[in-house]
Amino acid sequence: MKYYRTIGVLFVMVFWMVGCYSFGHKDYVNYWNGEIGKKMPYTKPFKYKNSGSLIRGDFAISGQGLISIDTDENGSLVYHFSVQEILPHYHKKEWVGKCLTYVVVEPETHIVKSWGFDKGGNPLSCRTWQ
Repeated sequence: MKYYRTIGVLFVMVFWMVGCYSFGHKDYVNYWNGEIGKKMPYTKPFKYKNSGSLIRGDFAISGQGLISIDTDENGSLVYHFSVQEILPHYHKKEWVGKCLTYVVVEPETHIVKSWGFDKGGNPLSCRTWQ
C-alpha cells in the first residue's frame, strides 16, 4: 500500500510540474506564433468588458483591449492591443508593466502575417495564467 502512495505522490508532482510549464511568457509567445496564418476575427477597436479591473488577485489588471488599427508603409493593417498590466507591488519585478502587442494583418483577407511587442510595454508582463 505504501508503494502505491509513493507512486501517486510522484504522479501528482510530475503532473504539477508539467502543468506549471504550460503557462507564462513563453506560452504567450507560442500562442501568438500559432495565430500566424489564421484569420483575425476583429475588424474594429473594442474595449474589454473588465478593462481596468483586477484579474489576478491584487497584482494584475485587465488591459484596454484592441486600442487602434493603423496601416503600415506596406499597406498592412496593424492592430494594437493592450492586454494586461502587472502592478508594481508584484514580487516578480521583471514582470511589472503593461502587456502591449501589435498584430500585422493582410487587409484584404484579414490573415495574421506577424506580431510583436509594442513600444511602451514590458514584454515579460505578457503572460498566460493557469
